[in-house]
Amino acid sequence: MTKKQPAESNTVTAADIERSIQALNKMAERLWGDGREAEAQALINALDGLNRALDRIRIGESRRIVTLH
Repeated sequence: MTKKQPAESNTVTAADIERSIQALNKMAERLWGDGREAEAQALINALDGLNRALDRIRIGESRRIVTLH
């Protein structure tokens, strides 16, 4: 019998998400500068949702740390 390998867990941290958001924000700024305001605004709206999700993740992480002590 062969043993099953555990599935690799690619854990993403809040810091990883924040770096991605910052990179996408720079992209939105370039789009805006190129006169592509509609695309930039759509990206900014999506980033707003990601920022709110990141806030919820951080709140959950802080609560988890508090409950572990």
